[in-house]
Amino acid sequence: MHGANGAGGPGPGAAGCTAYRHLLAAVHQALTLPAPHRAGDRMSYLDLLDQRARVARASIGRILADPRSGELDYQSEGDHILHQIADLPPGTYRHAPQERS
Repeated sequence: MHGANGAGGPGPGAAGCTAYRHLLAAVHQALTLPAPHRAGDRMSYLDLLDQRARVARASIGRILADPRSGELDYQSEGDHILHQIADLPPGTYRHAPQERS
């Protein structure tokens, strides 16, 4: 898991940069939910956020546990996160329409 610069992570222009970005984008998507519309929706929002955070944390843990993790592992874990959170949509609580960032 060493980049072109010899340190952990990708170096400038490293071929694996896309895989790292994919994983980070998946984690970001997992942790990004629209705010609850009412105070009564807050617990459902927090429960869902916790479930999605556990998915992301498990993927990160698997990568960190294997010092030989590489591009394919990062890509695979990013895909895994996206597939798991597809089953955890923000439809379990009332919220305002989500803005695109």
